[in-house]
Amino acid sequence: MIVVGEGEDQEPPDDFLRKSVRDTVLNLLGDYRYLSKGYYVSLHAEENGCVVYPSVKNALDIYRAPVFVERLKKAGIETPEVFALRDPNPERCVLVPLNPFSRNSAKIIRSESQYVKYFRSLSMDYHYPVVQVRAKGNVEEFEFYMGRTKGYDNWVFRRIFEVFGVPLGKVLVERIGNKIRPFYFMPIMKNEIDFNFLKEVLNENCMLCRKL
Repeated sequence: MIVVGEGEDQEPPDDFLRKSVRDTVLNLLGDYRYLSKGYYVSLHAEENGCVVYPSVKNALDIYRAPVFVERLKKAGIETPEVFALRDPNPERCVLVPLNPFSRNSAKIIRSESQYVKYFRSLSMDYHYPVVQVRAKGNVEEFEFYMGRTKGYDNWVFRRIFEVFGVPLGKVLVERIGNKIRPFYFMPIMKNEIDFNFLKEVLNENCMLCRKL
């Protein structure tokens, strides 16, 4: 397996993109948005006929909240109510962008004035729909490392990794007691990645990595 990333003992993405490859590829760049370097690493692996985690399709699907939620529902994971709007409909909720230029931009709304301000911003002056999430519990963010998070183990995170095969990111969930309901997956930037924890997860999952 070729592990591409920016940590120790990982293949630098620029080196990877310059050569032909014939192996399974684990892409640990953390940001797989369209036209990002992480996107090109997965695309390059697929063009060389390799199995790659994440695939280009899954990398693009996971950042679109309605697609993310629908695929989780089919996998048996409970989620909050989510719908895409072109026109504002103020209420207490979480707003999530659908425009392709945003990252880590979800907004928790507590007043109508906040709603109006952030709906306009996330829709880029009403050019793109905005996703509205009816989350009744606490909204929490978790860094996501191949189905693991720091300090909180839950089967839902492992299932997300099984469904999408996206190794790194951040997950927004609604938490009610011990129950968590995910609704948004975001990129994680290089300066946010805990490389020590990532190394620990990779070591724990060495058998898994061989199977990927």
